[in-house]
Amino acid sequence: MKRGIFIIPGFLSIFLSSCLKDDSEELRAEEQRLLEQYLIENNITAEPTSSGLYYLPIREGTGMQPGPGTWSEFEYIGELIDGTVFHTSDDSIAKANDIYYEDMLYGVTRMQVGTISLQGLNEGLQLMKVGGRAKFILPSKLALGSSSTSLIPSYSTLIYTIDLVEAFNDPDAHERALIQQFLIDSNFVTADSTDSGLYYIERVEGSGEFITDGDSADVWYTGYFFDGRIFDSNIEGEPYVVTIPSMYLIEGWNQGLRLMREGSKGILIIPYYLGYGETGFWDNTGQMKIPPYMTLIFEVEIESVY
Repeated sequence: MKRGIFIIPGFLSIFLSSCLKDDSEELRAEEQRLLEQYLIENNITAEPTSSGLYYLPIREGTGMQPGPGTWSEFEYIGELIDGTVFHTSDDSIAKANDIYYEDMLYGVTRMQVGTISLQGLNEGLQLMKVGGRAKFILPSKLALGSSSTSLIPSYSTLIYTIDLVEAFNDPDAHERALIQQFLIDSNFVTADSTDSGLYYIERVEGSGEFITDGDSADVWYTGYFFDGRIFDSNIEGEPYVVTIPSMYLIEGWNQGLRLMREGSKGILIIPYYLGYGETGFWDNTGQMKIPPYMTLIFEVEIESVY
């Protein structure tokens, strides 16, 4: 697995661009008019919070309620007040609305409350409980303000429908628990980790000597998360040529391939600190590829060693 460039992101940062105009009272007035019209047409009588956020619960959750600093996993649909979908974590909705991005990681999004660049999302998530669904109405002062994107005009009210899937305060403990549950569910309960915490479950032993420093290998692999989402694979392409060790590999691969030989097939379970760490991996366009603190699972086959 290749190492990436770490980019400090903001939520939806791939779309953000600077607004070239000064704040416009006319645009703000129009935003307020459209918001009031939306509330009337949708029979919304809820009062906004002191910041101006409208929180509309759809389904009450029963789990943990996030607070500042809590890591939250959620799915979302973002719309303009006229119903235009500008962003979503659901690939089928993205395709239906012609906003699908080939390189985007769809599915559950993991972010830390308080670090999301849209103030309204930070506030709204703290009003939910895990298992709940809610709609947030974010006036522009809680969203992008005077900034605009290719799909979002300046001074736009944004409407998010959020499903809060999980929340936790200790991501290290959370991931360790997920690893243990994965081992149980996969009937790998007898598997032992290395001193570093890496797991290797051998499927086919292979032959010859173990891969050592200076060796090169042709590798086939598929990488996925605990929820089954595949984030990288070369199965339909060419073998990935690696030389051990390499600064271009995550540490989990540098360590894991040394446990394999030519012809070996197996599964590597790589804790986040041997993968992309506390930051995750964002490509050079601002797209999240690997969420922060994410355990990686790789099915690996060594075709040849030389």
